Amino acid sequence: MNLTYYLQTFDHFLIYLGTSLVLFLIGTYIFKLITPYSERALIKNGNVAVSLKLLGKMGGLVVVLQSAIRSSINLVDLAIWAFVAIIIQIVLHLVIEYVLTRNTNLAKEVEKGNVAVGLLLGGVSILVGLIVAASISF
Repeated sequence: MNLTYYLQTFDHFLIYLGTSLVLFLIGTYIFKLITPYSERALIKNGNVAVSLKLLGKMGGLVVVLQSAIRSSINLVDLAIWAFVAIIIQIVLHLVIEYVLTRNTNLAKEVEKGNVAVGLLLGGVSILVGLIVAASISF
């Protein structure tokens, strides 16, 4: 085991970790901005549907981030893929909300605590994240 190598590359680890955590927080904040209700308040009041939806969006973003970290050639590359993932998840949410389920307001259903809808939206976000992550190639 070459301890010197690990000590020399530890700064890269910290830089990528810090950058990824910042990108994760930015993505989560953007998801919060496009949500028409206060996720924090609803989760605090025990709304499992909101929690599942948010967790799925965060999970989908993390899956893409881990793939981008493994494949990226620099920090700019990592940031580009993170923002691609955020945009794709937002577009997917709008497609599901307004095209596939025209007669149902999914945001209102999640806000009311419909666990099935929250789980569906969270799960789809994770699945899309997996597809985006697998598509990242260089």
